[in-house]
Amino acid sequence: MVSEMTSKERVLAMLNRKSVDRVPVITGSAMVKEYIEKSGSSWPYYHCNAEMMVNTVSLMHTDAGLDNIVMPFGMFIESMAIGLEVKMGRIDIQPSVRSFFNKPEEVKYDSFLEDKFVKTTLDAIKLSKEKYPDAAVTAFLVAPITLAGDLMGAENLSMLSIKCLQKEKQMQKMQDWLSIALEINRIYVEACIEAGADVIYYSDASASPNLVMPEFYYQVAVPAEKEIGDFVHHLGCPWELHICGDTVPIIEGMASTGADCLSVEQAVNMKEATKIAGNVPVVGNVTPLLMVEGREEQIIDETRKGLDGGAKASMLGCGTPPLSTSDRLKTWVKAVADWSADNI
Repeated sequence: MVSEMTSKERVLAMLNRKSVDRVPVITGSAMVKEYIEKSGSSWPYYHCNAEMMVNTVSLMHTDAGLDNIVMPFGMFIESMAIGLEVKMGRIDIQPSVRSFFNKPEEVKYDSFLEDKFVKTTLDAIKLSKEKYPDAAVTAFLVAPITLAGDLMGAENLSMLSIKCLQKEKQMQKMQDWLSIALEINRIYVEACIEAGADVIYYSDASASPNLVMPEFYYQVAVPAEKEIGDFVHHLGCPWELHICGDTVPIIEGMASTGADCLSVEQAVNMKEATKIAGNVPVVGNVTPLLMVEGREEQIIDETRKGLDGGAKASMLGCGTPPLSTSDRLKTWVKAVADWSADNI
């Protein structure tokens, strides 16, 4: 019987493959409209105001009961900081990257850490650590393939991912983009860990089998993800890897990156994923839309299904939808606690 843990202890124990008092409940992003309004924050200022950001995301921990506090709100900070155009969305729509560079030489990142959105993330990490030391403070960052796609444009990434498997010259072109993405990854993650992040959550959405071939994932993405993951471990921090879509064809590769856990979405058969991943924890995979319009029994059933399938933490299949409701989030957390009471 494991003694009662704090949220931070619970999450870190799961990542270290140790026993827990109950299964952790974690999220990858938390721009929830209800909590933005409840905290008194306002769009778009909570993206560049650390106090607003922490007041909002902390409600996922203090009100809903999740074990981590995640910042920033979306996958645009890296692109914004190097001068790409970003549409800021709305209170219920996350920001999105709208431009790209034509060649790697155009990317300038000498002043990356001076960007106000980067600074806000770092300040929010520090503030969260001060105010919520028992929570697992998590930095939500863009992983190398997805960042390379932002740099060159998502459509260009898709085409180059095919060409580079056929021609050495195209592979060099891909590596030129990736080397810049990895350098930006290193600068940002080192600053996040220095600010106090307990966990790094890397989303590599564009490495999904829905967008690139598994051959590309194994040959190009795995080495890049492993490189940045090894750097994170060198700095003494654990990291999580999320990839969207049905990732079963690449789970073995994801596990080989050295990630401390693999986050999968609802399209993935959890039992199959956990079997392939071996001793690497797999987390997931509750359908995010259930937090917006799911009935209580649907949320409970799907939560228990993932845990019965071997998930080591319950997590939504992607980020928390902005229109999620606090009552549904609490139902999800309670379902995990009830499952844990029956099975741990």
